[in-house]
Amino acid sequence: MSSALARTLLVLVSIAAVVYGAGQAHVIIMHTNDIRGHVLSGPNGAGSAKLATVVRQVKPDLMLDAGEMFSGALITDMFLGAPVIQVMNAIGYDAAAVGGKDFSHGIHVLGARAREANFPLLSANADSPIREIEMAAIFNAQDVRIAIIGLTSEELTRTGQPQNVKYVDVADTVRSIENVLPRIQDRADCIILLTNVTRAEEQRLARAFPQIRLIIGAHDGADLPVRIGPTTIVSAGQYGKYVGRLDLTFNDGNLNRIESRLVPLDDVEPDPAVAKLLEPYEAKLNDALQQVLGHAAGDLSRSTAQESHIGNLVADAVRAKTGTAIALINAGDLQAGIQKGPITSRMLFDVLPSENTLVTMRLSGAQIKRILGRTVMSLSGVRVKLDVTKPEGKRLISARLEDGTPLRDKDFYSVTTNDFLLMGGDGYTEFAGGIHVEETGILMRDALAEHIARLGTVSPRLDGRIQVSR
Repeated sequence: MSSALARTLLVLVSIAAVVYGAGQAHVIIMHTNDIRGHVLSGPNGAGSAKLATVVRQVKPDLMLDAGEMFSGALITDMFLGAPVIQVMNAIGYDAAAVGGKDFSHGIHVLGARAREANFPLLSANADSPIREIEMAAIFNAQDVRIAIIGLTSEELTRTGQPQNVKYVDVADTVRSIENVLPRIQDRADCIILLTNVTRAEEQRLARAFPQIRLIIGAHDGADLPVRIGPTTIVSAGQYGKYVGRLDLTFNDGNLNRIESRLVPLDDVEPDPAVAKLLEPYEAKLNDALQQVLGHAAGDLSRSTAQESHIGNLVADAVRAKTGTAIALINAGDLQAGIQKGPITSRMLFDVLPSENTLVTMRLSGAQIKRILGRTVMSLSGVRVKLDVTKPEGKRLISARLEDGTPLRDKDFYSVTTNDFLLMGGDGYTEFAGGIHVEETGILMRDALAEHIARLGTVSPRLDGRIQVSR
């Protein structure tokens, strides 16, 4: 028996001695998913204070989250997810599944958040050094024993930031449930899966376990319930625009009826206690984002079709940070330019909203040429000529180092890129063939901020490093 399973059974045994009544019971469950740090009210989500108001009005028997809680908004990324746990504790969550993005700040940070939570974080199939993550928990709701089993997508180790998930093993979801069920099914009247998995994984689970009548999942969209055989699959959509409500009717401990609805939160009055809890975080965030890092002497343009000011600046910044001969960054990762005037920290979040980190490696000249022949990239340390009228992969006319030396196919060069491209993002599979790969853990955004602060004044500069024929 694994240590994680042993810890889970302690949770179950401590609850199993309760005496349960017979007859009809009505259980209310409320659920969220993919909050991704959006605890403040804004255009994307209603905010945790409004959610708290609805939860306190309804007083559900169970409050659950299907994962991806901590990363994706400035206020929570700056404080490594701590505000999310504080508001979830205040609202009174009973359990949450662990999603892939919950590892975004690293395994040690996730462990710290799990220790701060007043509720269990659940995953029956993600094995990691975080001892606080349990497989399942059982609750007594209206004299009905309800077991909640958490699941994490099998895609975690493929899509997660390698530095953050290298100590995590994710098992097959179906086999994991097969292992857990015998140990809890006699202790529960009803089993619910709380999942942060793909739609295909959900459907596979529903078909494999028709005796499990309810799956609370995590989808970006606020979808209508899906029925697969006797199983109902629900989700509440991302960022907390809605909270899901489930009304479960039991007869003699058997689940007889499931009613599902989405409760919109936009027009709800925020709970003052939760709003006040977030005020110190907001104040510190605003102070940090107003920090002036440097000054733009002119507008810095963005482009994915040709050389751009912001592309040059970012590529030079990451190359300066790591000291490699070449930097190759996907131009599409840069989401905005910078206007003339003071450059603040907030602007850099607009330029680089993703949490991509720097990776160094050695690539052969032939590998680099194949990468450069695909499309326009943001680059430093190399000068290229491209013909974009040719098919993708055959667009490179020439590639030379800054001193004019041609790239030689059999020579190896030190290269900086990011973790997204290392994992084959945007179809760049060539980076996976690099040698001496080092995942630095340094955010591209942080490297850019350091570079701007060092320069002081940034001038719009095009130096002909990318020449495009059309």
